[in-house]
Amino acid sequence: MINTKEKEFFNFIFDRQLLWYKRFCEKANIWTKDKILQKYKFCNVYRELDKGTSYIIEKLKDIKDRKVIFQNIVFYRFFNKYNLYEDLKIDIIKKFDNRTIQLLTNNFNNLKKSGKTIFNDAYLISGNKTNEAKHIFILNNLQKIFESKSLEKIIQKIDISKTPEESLEIIKEIPSVGNFLAYEIWVDLSYFNFFKNSWTDNDFVNIGPGAKWGLELIYNRKLKNIEQLEKIYHLYGIQNEYLDKIKKNNTSWQEIAHKKCFSNYPYLSIRNIEHSLCEFRKYTRLKEGLGKKRYYK
Repeated sequence: MINTKEKEFFNFIFDRQLLWYKRFCEKANIWTKDKILQKYKFCNVYRELDKGTSYIIEKLKDIKDRKVIFQNIVFYRFFNKYNLYEDLKIDIIKKFDNRTIQLLTNNFNNLKKSGKTIFNDAYLISGNKTNEAKHIFILNNLQKIFESKSLEKIIQKIDISKTPEESLEIIKEIPSVGNFLAYEIWVDLSYFNFFKNSWTDNDFVNIGPGAKWGLELIYNRKLKNIEQLEKIYHLYGIQNEYLDKIKKNNTSWQEIAHKKCFSNYPYLSIRNIEHSLCEFRKYTRLKEGLGKKRYYK
């Protein structure tokens, strides 16, 4: 028996990916006829296609040093701003010494004075019980970790972790890194083949509040943690049954799927299913005239 909401979910995935395909592959003038997708901002169904993620992937693509990759991903995700390095007028950070911290502090202060935001409000940073500005607090914490043996110990502990969940807990040892931010860092690391066990974004899922609400919207009831995992893996397992049946504008899923996705081609990794659940909830609420309206520019 077909679940109507499951069908709507996979139709949303298809339409959002088709928009990306029309825009970036076909260079079409009209990307979508869906009024909600035209008007409001939605993340791509493949996380690695989002502007902020593709930005840091491009920045670090030629870096081989695992320490440099790790510390730049952590630094970037604390601020999570597209063009962060260009705005700060810096290159990839090789070491967080006093000179670098002073340069970053001055450049962040200049950005604030110019009226630019220096944080993406999608990520909440906690733990600052000092009188320091948030960016100063973060920079000081990063210096303490990255200019000591702590960074080596963190990477060593990640390397000997037996499961992705265990490695996530190690990342959470970084001050002010909570569950959500740790998972974003974890997924970024997977794009660079960072893990000794070759974990990818298809090996582990950490269900955030947006995805939880998306699941409860599809299944029309509150779900316990174990049920959330069961349902998300269910969606992951049946995605081909739905996506392969959809054809729009004479186009199939096989044609519009992201050819360079990091895992599970041509379908979505378990991480990207989680990612899409949050966007589907936003889409459904906006369709009903509810929710926070972030307009596409």
